[in-house]
Amino acid sequence: MPIPPIRHWQAHLRASRPLRVLLLIGGLSVAVLLAATVQYIDSMRDREMEGAERELSTLNLSLAEQTASATQSVDLVLTTIIEQLKSDGIDTPEEYVRRMGGRDTHQMLRARITGLPQLDAVTMIAADGHLINFSRYYPIPPVNVSDRDYFAYLRDHDTTAPYISEPVQNRGNGSWTVYLARRISGRDGSFVGLVLGAIELSYFQRIYKALQPDGDGSISLWRRDGILLARHPVLPDIGRPLGQRHFLKVLERDKSGVYFSSGGLNDGARLVATRALADYPLVVNVTRRLDAVLDEWRIQAWTIGAASAVGIAALLLSLWALARQFSAYETATRAMDAARRAVEGREQAEYALRQSQKMEAIGQLTGGVAHDFNNLLQAIGINLHVIDSRTDDERIAGPARLALQAVERGATLTQHLLAFSRRQQLRPVPVDVATLVERTSRLLGRTLGQSVRIETEVAPGLWPAMIDPTQLEMAVLNLALNARDAMPGGGTLWILASNRTVAGPEAGDPAIASRLPGSGPLPVQVEGLAAGDYVVLRVRDTGTGMAAEVAARAFEPFFTTKEVGRGTGLGLSMVHGLATQSGGGVELDSRPGLGTTVTLYLPRAEQAAEVVAAPPLPPPPLPARAKVTETAPVGVGCAILLVDDEELVRSATAGYLAQAGFAVREAADAAAALSLLDHGFRPDVIVTDHMMPGMTGLEMARTLRARQDETPILMVTGYAEDLTSTAAAREVSLTVLSKPIEPSRLVRSIRDMASVEG
Repeated sequence: MPIPPIRHWQAHLRASRPLRVLLLIGGLSVAVLLAATVQYIDSMRDREMEGAERELSTLNLSLAEQTASATQSVDLVLTTIIEQLKSDGIDTPEEYVRRMGGRDTHQMLRARITGLPQLDAVTMIAADGHLINFSRYYPIPPVNVSDRDYFAYLRDHDTTAPYISEPVQNRGNGSWTVYLARRISGRDGSFVGLVLGAIELSYFQRIYKALQPDGDGSISLWRRDGILLARHPVLPDIGRPLGQRHFLKVLERDKSGVYFSSGGLNDGARLVATRALADYPLVVNVTRRLDAVLDEWRIQAWTIGAASAVGIAALLLSLWALARQFSAYETATRAMDAARRAVEGREQAEYALRQSQKMEAIGQLTGGVAHDFNNLLQAIGINLHVIDSRTDDERIAGPARLALQAVERGATLTQHLLAFSRRQQLRPVPVDVATLVERTSRLLGRTLGQSVRIETEVAPGLWPAMIDPTQLEMAVLNLALNARDAMPGGGTLWILASNRTVAGPEAGDPAIASRLPGSGPLPVQVEGLAAGDYVVLRVRDTGTGMAAEVAARAFEPFFTTKEVGRGTGLGLSMVHGLATQSGGGVELDSRPGLGTTVTLYLPRAEQAAEVVAAPPLPPPPLPARAKVTETAPVGVGCAILLVDDEELVRSATAGYLAQAGFAVREAADAAAALSLLDHGFRPDVIVTDHMMPGMTGLEMARTLRARQDETPILMVTGYAEDLTSTAAAREVSLTVLSKPIEPSRLVRSIRDMASVEG
């Protein structure tokens, strides 16, 4: 059947006052009826619980008084005996043993326990732990109780308080007994002995059985440290600390209380009344199952709830009759919106996946190219240094120096490629981004010229960032130079820093580029950004902006829209690699005519920022006739094992080191190097590449360290993915240099390592 559009429904609702009133009254009626029902049912439950708590507290008080009375009767027997001993002048352990070991004392003890069903026996114990007299037997059995808990405690503590022992089970009949013990002290406080009353715990179980609350309750007697002494219904776990024992926390605040326990000893949630005896370390608990307490309330609640549900159903039925004609339309509208969102989401996901795969593929390609290119630059650079060092003919040395400058530019290019491919060697430390922004803005003020106005805004309380400070400063400089080129007529450059906690990738704001600085946080929409705390660093300009197709390729290496000679196309790719390799992300938002915003998400550092000095200025260029040579053969007396799978690099390096005076042995891979070492070759320093077929340089170093070989290892590598963190280098104690490296620096490093070892 045809469904009217939602606009028709809204128009009809606006035009029909009775319908609006009816819907309002119906909605309010349902809400009031529901709220009243819930409140009434809840108040009934509260009253039921309060009544149950009062009943349990009353019963608990009565049981605690009976338990205290029974315990006090036993304690009175013991204190009477002790007072008699004092009146008889028994003041030493010897007198206690000599005068209390006779049959008349035994008869006296038997008389003392008459009429006390809870008292099974009374025992007199000497200072060394053996029994002096016993109400149950005479002569006394040769028993020593010095290993019992009550004896050790009272022997070591001069106290007048009674001690209640852990329960002991009779091996014959299985009954449980607890001992109430008192210390006998001399006039000088010395330990004379003990008098001990054995209390049958079954006595309390019989009392508790007679007073058990309904059929769902339980009564239990505990020692104050949480050990179960007696319970009805009976449990087989007497003498153990059972369950959650929440009553111990309750009794820390007061001598009694009522609380709810979500897990009883054996049958679920219970309402518990607990009370500690005033003069003895005992606790009496009375419980009822919560289900049983609330049985009657549940019946009433269901009855009232059903009646309320009927009333609510009648109201809802009338409202449904009015709204049913619009239901189909709303369903169709939601389905269409869901389908549209699904299509948009799938398109966005497919685009993001394609971009991610493309950037990953380009990153792998550029990383591999940079590695091979570094090896070539290393071979070319060493040979050029050799040529320059062996001739004074400026016609030969001049072109060689020019070629060396090209090698240096090639090395810079490969560093940018490694940055994009996330394989550069970073040294992340906690960085004060606010200080870095201030220092960089001063530098940019002299670099960008007067036509570009620089504005900075740093949020108060800015977190430190875990990042390589030198690489971060270079990234900001690259972004600023790109912004200057995008504003040929001048403009404003903003550098903004703030904190951001990210719960995951969020939707971006299409109006991001049009916001004024400081107007609010930019939206988080960075592919692959993990949840966590980040320092957000934004570089924003008022330049020409980029078209969508240009922005989509902006992070690709060598992609540039500048004319030849004005850019390599590696600036943004280096920024992208730095952010992602550091555990953060980067976002680009650019619109034609509206400027460009590049946002870096830098991971927050856990510790405070270190004071990082500004990066040193590059050294001035060499004079036209300068020579990069060694003035003397510094390597004399130093043996080198050179390991590199690239023959061009290995041969050139070996030749230069030999010219410097080193004794060089070559190996084409790690296996060959290990073979030389196994056959007795003992170099002063091992110089090795990292990426080699078979075993890598790092794996070879680990093998040597596992053999307890402490020969210094210098790793010279085009890129070392395993060594992007210095943790790997520290693990095997090696030094890492990046290709291409100036030969004189290589010589100095080898000489220094050999000198330290020597």
